Amino acid sequence: MQINRNPDDRILRQFGGLCTVFFGGMAIYRGITTGSDQWVWVLAVAGATAGLVGFLRPSLLKPVFVGWSIAVFPIGWMVSHLILALMFYLVFTPVGIVLRLLGKDPLQLKKTSVRTYWKSHRSPENMKRYFRQF
Repeated sequence: MQINRNPDDRILRQFGGLCTVFFGGMAIYRGITTGSDQWVWVLAVAGATAGLVGFLRPSLLKPVFVGWSIAVFPIGWMVSHLILALMFYLVFTPVGIVLRLLGKDPLQLKKTSVRTYWKSHRSPENMKRYFRQF
C-alpha cells in the first residue's frame, strides 16, 4: 500500500463528496441525539464547504486529502494485517489441522518414491469446450 500524494481531480471530487456525506451524517446524528447546538452547524458547514470546494475547485482539497491519507495510513495497515492474521489463524489453520487429522492430503504433498510428480490428464473431446472454461 502506498499513499497517493498527487491525486487527480476525479479522486478529489470523490473525496469532497465523501466528506459531505460524512460530515453531513455526523451533523444529522448529533442534531438528533443532542439537539441543535453549535457543533451541528460546524459539521454541516464543514460538509457543505468540502462538497462545494470539491465540486468547483478540487485542487484546493489536495492538502486535506494528502494529510488525511497520511493520518489514517497506519490504521488501515494495522486493520488489514489484523484481519489477515485472524483469517489465517482462525480459519485456515483449524481447517488444515482437521484435514491432517482425517488423513487428507488435498495438495498431494506427501513424499512418495515415484520418478516424477507429473499428473497426466485427458484433453477435451470437443474443441468448443475451450470457450466454456467453467
